[in-house]
Amino acid sequence: MASTPQPALATLSHERFWADGWIYERKLDGQRCLAVREGGSARLYSRSGHDASTAFPEVADALTGAGADFIVDGEVVAFSGSRTSFARLQPRIHVSDARRARATGVAVYYYVFDLLSLDGQDVRDETLTERKRRLRTLLQWTDPVRWTPHRRNAGEEYFGQICGRGWEGLIAKRTDAAYARGRTKDWLKFKCEAGQELVVVGWTEPEGSRVALGALLLGYYDRSGGSEELVYAGKVGTGFTEQVLQDLHSWLTGLEVKSSPCTRGKLPSVGVHWVRPELVAQVAFTEWTSANQLRHPRFQGLRTDKAARDVVREA
Repeated sequence: MASTPQPALATLSHERFWADGWIYERKLDGQRCLAVREGGSARLYSRSGHDASTAFPEVADALTGAGADFIVDGEVVAFSGSRTSFARLQPRIHVSDARRARATGVAVYYYVFDLLSLDGQDVRDETLTERKRRLRTLLQWTDPVRWTPHRRNAGEEYFGQICGRGWEGLIAKRTDAAYARGRTKDWLKFKCEAGQELVVVGWTEPEGSRVALGALLLGYYDRSGGSEELVYAGKVGTGFTEQVLQDLHSWLTGLEVKSSPCTRGKLPSVGVHWVRPELVAQVAFTEWTSANQLRHPRFQGLRTDKAARDVVREA
Protein backbone atom coordinates (compact mmCIF):
# COMPACT_ATOMS: atom_id res chain seq x y z
CA MET A 1 0.00 0.00 0.00
CA ALA A 2 1.44 3.36 -1.05
CA SER A 3 0.29 5.20 2.08
CA THR A 4 -1.69 4.52 5.23
CA PRO A 5 -4.05 6.86 7.06
CA GLN A 6 -2.70 8.93 9.91
CA PRO A 7 -3.51 7.17 13.19
CA ALA A 8 -5.49 8.92 15.90
CA LEU A 9 -3.28 9.93 18.84
CA ALA A 10 -4.46 10.28 22.41
CA THR A 11 -3.77 13.42 24.47
CA LEU A 12 -2.21 13.04 27.93
CA SER A 13 -4.52 14.24 30.70
CA HIS A 14 -3.61 14.63 34.37
CA GLU A 15 -7.28 15.28 35.23
CA ARG A 16 -9.11 11.96 35.33
CA PHE A 17 -12.90 11.71 35.03
CA TRP A 18 -15.46 8.94 34.79
CA ALA A 19 -18.46 9.94 32.71
CA ASP A 20 -21.29 8.64 30.54
CA GLY A 21 -20.47 8.78 26.85
CA TRP A 22 -16.91 7.54 27.35
CA ILE A 23 -15.30 4.11 27.37
CA TYR A 24 -12.05 3.11 29.04
CA GLU A 25 -9.45 0.76 27.54
CA ARG A 26 -6.17 -0.55 28.90
CA LYS A 27 -3.16 1.54 27.88
CA LEU A 28 -0.72 -0.90 26.27
CA ASP A 29 3.07 -0.60 26.23
CA GLY A 30 3.91 -1.84 22.74
CA GLN A 31 4.18 -0.73 19.11
CA ARG A 32 1.20 0.99 17.54
CA CYS A 33 0.36 -0.53 14.14
CA LEU A 34 -2.30 -0.08 11.50
CA ALA A 35 -3.09 -3.35 9.72
CA VAL A 36 -4.13 -3.18 6.07
CA ARG A 37 -5.67 -6.18 4.30
CA GLU A 38 -6.19 -5.85 0.56
CA GLY A 39 -5.68 -8.03 -2.48
CA GLY A 40 -5.70 -11.21 -0.41
CA SER A 41 -2.84 -10.31 1.96
CA ALA A 42 -2.32 -8.22 5.08
CA ARG A 43 0.50 -5.92 6.09
CA LEU A 44 1.32 -3.99 9.25
CA TYR A 45 2.46 -0.37 9.31
CA SER A 46 3.98 1.51 12.23
CA ARG A 47 2.84 4.96 13.30
CA SER A 48 5.48 6.50 11.02
CA GLY A 49 4.28 4.43 8.04
CA HIS A 50 7.16 1.91 8.18
CA ASP A 51 6.28 -1.62 7.05
CA ALA A 52 6.40 -3.78 10.19
CA SER A 53 5.11 -7.00 8.60
CA THR A 54 8.46 -8.81 8.73
CA ALA A 55 8.87 -7.96 12.39
CA PHE A 56 5.50 -9.51 13.27
CA PRO A 57 4.84 -12.07 10.50
CA GLU A 58 2.49 -14.25 12.56
CA VAL A 59 0.17 -11.29 13.00
CA ALA A 60 0.18 -10.47 9.29
CA ASP A 61 -0.49 -14.14 8.48
CA ALA A 62 -3.43 -14.31 10.90
CA LEU A 63 -5.01 -11.18 9.43
CA THR A 64 -4.50 -12.41 5.87
CA GLY A 65 -6.96 -15.20 6.62
CA ALA A 66 -9.85 -12.77 7.19
CA GLY A 67 -12.69 -12.77 4.68
CA ALA A 68 -12.80 -9.04 3.98
CA ASP A 69 -10.50 -6.13 3.18
CA PHE A 70 -10.00 -3.62 5.97
CA ILE A 71 -7.80 -1.17 7.81
CA VAL A 72 -7.75 -1.68 11.57
CA ASP A 73 -5.87 0.04 14.38
CA GLY A 74 -4.18 -1.69 17.28
CA GLU A 75 -1.05 -2.31 19.31
CA VAL A 76 1.46 -5.14 19.00
CA VAL A 77 2.66 -6.17 22.45
CA ALA A 78 4.86 -8.68 24.23
CA PHE A 79 4.36 -9.66 27.85
CA SER A 80 6.66 -9.82 30.83
CA GLY A 81 4.49 -11.74 33.25
CA SER A 82 1.08 -10.05 33.18
CA ARG A 83 2.50 -6.69 32.06
CA THR A 84 2.96 -5.51 28.51
CA SER A 85 6.64 -4.66 28.07
CA PHE A 86 8.15 -2.49 25.37
CA ALA A 87 11.58 -3.72 26.43
CA ARG A 88 10.46 -7.32 25.87
CA LEU A 89 9.25 -6.36 22.39
CA GLN A 90 12.58 -4.78 21.38
CA PRO A 91 14.18 -7.90 19.79
CA ARG A 92 11.29 -8.00 17.31
CA ILE A 93 10.80 -4.36 16.34
CA HIS A 94 13.67 -3.77 13.93
CA VAL A 95 13.93 -7.28 12.46
CA SER A 96 13.70 -7.22 8.67
CA ASP A 97 13.56 -10.99 8.16
CA ALA A 98 10.43 -12.92 9.13
CA ARG A 99 12.34 -16.10 9.95
CA ARG A 100 14.63 -14.23 12.33
CA ALA A 101 11.64 -12.56 13.93
CA ARG A 102 10.00 -15.90 14.67
CA ALA A 103 13.31 -17.32 15.92
CA THR A 104 13.61 -14.71 18.68
CA GLY A 105 11.24 -16.73 20.82
CA VAL A 106 9.38 -13.55 21.84
CA ALA A 107 5.63 -14.15 21.55
CA VAL A 108 3.65 -11.17 20.28
CA TYR A 109 -0.05 -10.30 20.23
CA TYR A 110 -1.99 -7.72 18.27
CA TYR A 111 -4.68 -5.98 20.34
CA VAL A 112 -7.11 -4.41 17.87
CA PHE A 113 -9.28 -1.52 19.06
CA ASP A 114 -10.60 0.39 16.02
CA LEU A 115 -11.75 0.11 12.42
CA LEU A 116 -10.93 2.71 9.75
CA SER A 117 -12.05 1.04 6.53
CA LEU A 118 -14.14 -2.00 5.57
CA ASP A 119 -14.25 -3.43 2.04
CA GLY A 120 -13.09 -0.13 0.61
CA GLN A 121 -15.57 1.99 2.60
CA ASP A 122 -14.01 4.66 4.83
CA VAL A 123 -15.79 4.40 8.20
CA ARG A 124 -13.70 6.92 10.14
CA ASP A 125 -16.57 9.41 10.31
CA GLU A 126 -18.86 6.90 12.00
CA THR A 127 -19.08 6.95 15.80
CA LEU A 128 -16.68 4.89 17.89
CA THR A 129 -19.62 2.79 19.06
CA GLU A 130 -20.54 1.89 15.47
CA ARG A 131 -16.95 1.23 14.43
CA LYS A 132 -16.48 -1.15 17.35
CA ARG A 133 -19.77 -2.90 16.51
CA ARG A 134 -18.48 -3.58 12.99
CA LEU A 135 -15.05 -4.56 14.25
CA ARG A 136 -16.41 -7.12 16.74
CA THR A 137 -17.70 -9.40 13.99
CA LEU A 138 -14.97 -8.70 11.42
CA LEU A 139 -12.10 -10.82 12.73
CA GLN A 140 -11.56 -14.23 14.28
CA TRP A 141 -10.36 -13.36 17.78
CA THR A 142 -7.76 -16.09 18.19
CA ASP A 143 -4.09 -15.56 19.07
CA PRO A 144 -2.09 -13.67 18.06
CA VAL A 145 -5.04 -11.35 17.20
CA ARG A 146 -6.95 -10.17 20.26
CA TRP A 147 -9.96 -7.96 20.88
CA THR A 148 -9.21 -4.99 23.15
CA PRO A 149 -11.70 -5.07 26.04
CA HIS A 150 -13.22 -1.84 27.29
CA ARG A 151 -15.58 -0.78 30.04
CA ARG A 152 -18.13 1.98 30.36
CA ASN A 153 -18.14 2.13 34.13
CA ALA A 154 -14.82 3.03 35.71
CA GLY A 155 -13.70 5.11 38.67
CA GLU A 156 -10.85 5.90 41.01
CA GLU A 157 -11.15 2.55 42.82
CA TYR A 158 -10.85 0.67 39.54
CA PHE A 159 -7.99 2.93 38.40
CA GLY A 160 -6.12 2.17 41.62
CA GLN A 161 -6.64 -1.55 41.07
CA ILE A 162 -5.28 -1.55 37.52
CA CYS A 163 -2.27 0.56 38.52
CA GLY A 164 -1.61 -1.95 41.29
CA ARG A 165 -1.54 -4.70 38.67
CA GLY A 166 1.22 -2.91 36.80
CA TRP A 167 -0.86 -1.50 33.94
CA GLU A 168 0.39 1.58 32.11
CA GLY A 169 -2.95 3.30 32.64
CA LEU A 170 -6.19 3.78 30.69
CA ILE A 171 -7.23 5.37 27.40
CA ALA A 172 -10.55 7.21 27.68
CA LYS A 173 -12.46 7.48 24.39
CA ARG A 174 -15.60 9.43 23.53
CA THR A 175 -18.18 7.00 22.18
CA ASP A 176 -19.87 9.43 19.76
CA ALA A 177 -16.62 10.69 18.20
CA ALA A 178 -15.30 10.06 14.71
CA TYR A 179 -11.83 8.57 14.22
CA ALA A 180 -9.50 11.56 14.41
CA ARG A 181 -6.73 12.44 11.99
CA GLY A 182 -3.79 12.89 14.35
CA ARG A 183 -3.80 14.16 17.94
CA THR A 184 -7.22 14.43 19.54
CA LYS A 185 -8.88 15.22 22.86
CA ASP A 186 -11.57 12.65 22.08
CA TRP A 187 -8.98 10.10 23.21
CA LEU A 188 -7.25 10.84 26.52
CA LYS A 189 -4.40 9.05 28.30
CA PHE A 190 -4.77 8.52 32.05
CA LYS A 191 -1.33 7.29 33.14
CA CYS A 192 -0.62 5.38 36.31
CA GLU A 193 1.83 7.46 38.31
CA ALA A 194 3.92 7.04 41.40
CA GLY A 195 4.94 10.05 43.41
CA GLN A 196 7.33 11.13 46.13
CA GLU A 197 9.32 14.03 47.50
CA LEU A 198 12.76 14.68 46.03
CA VAL A 199 15.50 17.16 46.88
CA VAL A 200 16.15 19.96 44.40
CA VAL A 201 19.89 19.86 43.63
CA GLY A 202 20.03 22.27 40.69
CA TRP A 203 18.47 23.57 37.52
CA THR A 204 19.20 23.74 33.79
CA GLU A 205 19.24 26.74 31.48
CA PRO A 206 15.96 27.36 29.54
CA GLU A 207 15.83 26.68 25.80
CA GLY A 208 13.67 28.20 23.09
CA SER A 209 10.72 30.18 24.45
CA ARG A 210 11.05 28.70 27.95
CA VAL A 211 11.53 31.30 30.70
CA ALA A 212 13.68 31.31 33.85
CA LEU A 213 14.77 27.67 33.89
CA GLY A 214 14.56 24.53 31.79
CA ALA A 215 14.25 21.76 34.36
CA LEU A 216 14.85 21.04 38.01
CA LEU A 217 17.61 18.57 38.89
CA LEU A 218 16.63 16.14 41.63
CA GLY A 219 18.13 13.79 44.17
CA TYR A 220 17.46 11.72 47.29
CA TYR A 221 19.48 10.56 50.30
CA ASP A 222 20.74 7.00 50.60
CA ARG A 223 22.07 5.80 53.94
CA SER A 224 21.92 2.06 53.21
CA GLY A 225 25.70 1.62 52.96
CA GLY A 226 26.46 3.01 56.39
CA SER A 227 27.33 6.46 55.04
CA GLU A 228 25.12 9.23 53.73
CA GLU A 229 25.04 9.86 49.98
CA LEU A 230 22.95 12.28 47.95
CA VAL A 231 22.01 10.34 44.80
CA TYR A 232 21.19 12.10 41.53
CA ALA A 233 17.68 11.06 40.37
CA GLY A 234 17.30 12.89 37.05
CA LYS A 235 15.42 16.02 36.08
CA VAL A 236 11.83 17.20 35.74
CA GLY A 237 10.85 19.70 33.04
CA THR A 238 7.04 19.53 32.96
CA GLY A 239 4.26 20.63 35.28
CA PHE A 240 5.34 24.27 35.64
CA THR A 241 3.43 27.46 34.98
CA GLU A 242 5.43 30.48 33.82
CA GLN A 243 4.98 32.13 37.21
CA VAL A 244 6.23 29.02 39.02
CA LEU A 245 9.31 28.93 36.77
CA GLN A 246 10.11 32.53 37.64
CA ASP A 247 9.53 31.98 41.36
CA LEU A 248 11.71 28.87 41.38
CA HIS A 249 14.50 30.67 39.57
CA SER A 250 14.53 33.51 42.08
CA TRP A 251 14.67 31.08 45.01
CA LEU A 252 17.33 28.87 43.44
CA THR A 253 19.73 31.64 42.48
CA GLY A 254 20.08 32.43 46.18
CA LEU A 255 21.14 28.84 46.83
CA GLU A 256 23.59 28.41 43.92
CA VAL A 257 26.92 26.68 44.56
CA LYS A 258 29.87 25.91 42.28
CA SER A 259 29.70 22.11 42.30
CA SER A 260 27.10 19.37 42.56
CA PRO A 261 25.96 18.38 46.04
CA CYS A 262 25.31 14.85 44.71
CA THR A 263 27.87 12.20 45.58
CA ARG A 264 26.48 9.45 43.33
CA GLY A 265 24.85 9.20 39.93
CA LYS A 266 25.58 10.21 36.34
CA LEU A 267 25.40 14.00 36.38
CA PRO A 268 24.60 16.35 33.48
CA SER A 269 27.34 18.82 32.61
CA VAL A 270 25.96 21.30 30.06
CA GLY A 271 23.90 24.36 31.01
CA VAL A 272 23.69 23.22 34.62
CA HIS A 273 23.50 25.23 37.86
CA TRP A 274 23.88 23.44 41.21
CA VAL A 275 22.33 24.51 44.52
CA ARG A 276 22.53 23.72 48.20
CA PRO A 277 20.07 20.85 48.80
CA GLU A 278 17.45 22.71 50.81
CA LEU A 279 14.25 22.72 48.71
CA VAL A 280 11.96 19.68 48.45
CA ALA A 281 9.78 19.07 45.38
CA GLN A 282 6.76 16.78 45.08
CA VAL A 283 7.11 14.86 41.82
CA ALA A 284 4.81 12.40 40.03
CA PHE A 285 6.38 9.82 37.69
CA THR A 286 5.61 6.47 36.09
CA GLU A 287 8.53 4.40 37.36
CA TRP A 288 12.23 4.25 38.21
CA THR A 289 14.45 3.33 35.26
CA SER A 290 17.21 0.71 35.37
CA ALA A 291 19.65 3.64 35.70
CA ASN A 292 17.82 4.72 38.90
CA GLN A 293 16.31 7.84 37.39
CA LEU A 294 12.72 8.97 37.05
CA ARG A 295 10.68 8.07 33.96
CA HIS A 296 8.14 10.67 32.76
CA PRO A 297 8.38 12.93 35.84
CA ARG A 298 5.99 15.83 36.43
CA PHE A 299 6.46 18.65 38.94
CA GLN A 300 3.57 19.04 41.37
CA GLY A 301 4.88 21.66 43.77
CA LEU A 302 7.34 22.45 46.55
CA ARG A 303 6.97 20.90 49.99
CA THR A 304 7.54 22.99 53.10
CA ASP A 305 6.54 20.28 55.58
CA LYS A 306 9.52 17.97 55.05
CA ALA A 307 13.22 18.59 55.56
CA ALA A 308 15.50 17.83 52.62
CA ARG A 309 17.66 15.53 54.80
CA ASP A 310 14.60 13.30 55.38
CA VAL A 311 14.05 12.61 51.66
CA VAL A 312 14.87 9.02 50.70
CA ARG A 313 13.84 6.84 47.80
CA GLU A 314 10.47 5.28 48.60
CA ALA A 315 9.65 1.67 47.82
